[in-house]
Amino acid sequence: MPENIRVVGCGRQSVTRTEDENSLSVSAQKRDLQYWADTPGQNRIVVGWALDTNTSGTTNPFTRPQLGPWITERMDEWDVLAFPRIDRISRKVRYFSELLDWVEDNNKHIVTVDGSLNTQAAGGSAVAKVLSVLAEEEHRKIQKNVTNGIKTLRELGRFTGGPQPFGYRSIDSGDEHRILTPDPVYAELLREIAGRVRNGDSTYAIADDFNRRGIMTWSDHLRSLKGKPVKGIVWKAATVARVIQNPVCVGYQTHNGEVWETEEGEPSVIADTPILKLGEWESATKALTARTRLKKVRRRDTACLLTGIAICGGCGTAMNCHHTTKTLKNGETRTYKDYRCSAKNRSVRCEALATIKESELEGIFTDALMDSIGHAPEMVKMVDEGEDHTPELEQKRQRLNRLESDYAEGKYDTPAKESSYWRTLENLTKKIAELESRPIRPRTVTFQQTGRRWADKWTAMGTQDRREFLSERNVRVIVWRDPMPGVKRGVVVHFGNLKEFAVAGGVDGAELSDWGEMGWNVPEHWMDPVALRDEAERDTVTEVFGSTELPVILIKVRDKTREIFPDAVSGYVSTLHTAA
Repeated sequence: MPENIRVVGCGRQSVTRTEDENSLSVSAQKRDLQYWADTPGQNRIVVGWALDTNTSGTTNPFTRPQLGPWITERMDEWDVLAFPRIDRISRKVRYFSELLDWVEDNNKHIVTVDGSLNTQAAGGSAVAKVLSVLAEEEHRKIQKNVTNGIKTLRELGRFTGGPQPFGYRSIDSGDEHRILTPDPVYAELLREIAGRVRNGDSTYAIADDFNRRGIMTWSDHLRSLKGKPVKGIVWKAATVARVIQNPVCVGYQTHNGEVWETEEGEPSVIADTPILKLGEWESATKALTARTRLKKVRRRDTACLLTGIAICGGCGTAMNCHHTTKTLKNGETRTYKDYRCSAKNRSVRCEALATIKESELEGIFTDALMDSIGHAPEMVKMVDEGEDHTPELEQKRQRLNRLESDYAEGKYDTPAKESSYWRTLENLTKKIAELESRPIRPRTVTFQQTGRRWADKWTAMGTQDRREFLSERNVRVIVWRDPMPGVKRGVVVHFGNLKEFAVAGGVDGAELSDWGEMGWNVPEHWMDPVALRDEAERDTVTEVFGSTELPVILIKVRDKTREIFPDAVSGYVSTLHTAA
């Protein structure tokens, strides 16, 4: 052993703590190690430190960020690894034994400053291995206690810790635990989000509005409450979606992505006053899910009006907007702008690649929109979910079915478990009977005028907002190449669920036929089934077009609107507009 014993002071901490906390803090461990090294007459000198923070006791010492390099790369620079106590080395017997074998093979030593371990002493390695078994067993007990404690808190409806969910503040529940209570400002903001989602606003539009209003995100709000500097994080559509999809909106506690249920079959509620009612939350999440099934619109400011809206009638593929600048022979530069089927770029087979000038297609669409709905008053859809306990009742029935199925499969095979089964069965049965006896108030839908026309709304929006508005309502512009003999291009403007708003605004049946869909240079029978009312007319259509069948893409677009917006007015007919 050299005259000076070279020591590496080693510490470990599972969770970062502040400098003034107890002896498990890294700073306290370092002080103990330094005090031990400075003991008079021992000739110890600290040549380095390996103080690992945020490092579990089950981590292999060879891979710890601070300690690992001293073992694998700098082994010639030290003689002894000193730890405050044995559990700071490792809580896994396998890793502990591996490190002991390594120090023996390489003529190194391990010491704990509390005196429990010294491999330099006779039998030190054997004692160390016994102590490592005890350390691992202690770790198992700690894990079990933590798990049981958290489970108990969930059963009691207590907040188990972690980031405070959107709209709630963590407060003392009065029994030395925590519970959530609505934040006065952000609880109202959550209600606004839920209402706007139910009424048709997109998450993008909500996020954009919050950014314009200067509303801080929830994480920045929490930082400001703690007196910490805010980061200036902006709202995003995905942020709004995550907020409204979280079951904590109705006060429910979750575990592994599922709502935690108590033994009584009830969701564990961790909020003293849930911000949203169950019906309000479920209708908002359903509205959000329905809209996210629509194809996403590319959100680039440079994108054209109908990006993500226009599709090729030949194959159903999106049409991209192309701007090509060419230099003519006379030196003049000219920009050509058009929409083109993107099937080739997507490796999709298309027998009739559609293309049309940008100004022409956008002009056709804008004229159709303004002629059909521009003069009508803008309407906002208001949904009153009423009082319907069916979702909660169905939830309890499913829970009862799972319970009885588990019992039949023998999962309640001990006296304690069987007692829990009968108690849960009784509570669930009572709850189901209670829910079945409650009155039901039907859901109602009303529309309110905003005081302006649809044309005013359209004029006030930018290109990006317009695309979002159209996509959220499944508005589609379908372009065909050679739709009729002697006609190069044809267009159908499909207005999606805007039909529902128009009817609410007072558009009568006669006008409705003018704007349910607008056709331009397409066969009459595509838009009006009455055009095939007798055999002679069907024969004529078959002779001219080869078939009376409608284009597959047109049928798919119509079916999609009916599927996503079941409340919308059904049926699609239109007068025919054919270019001269």
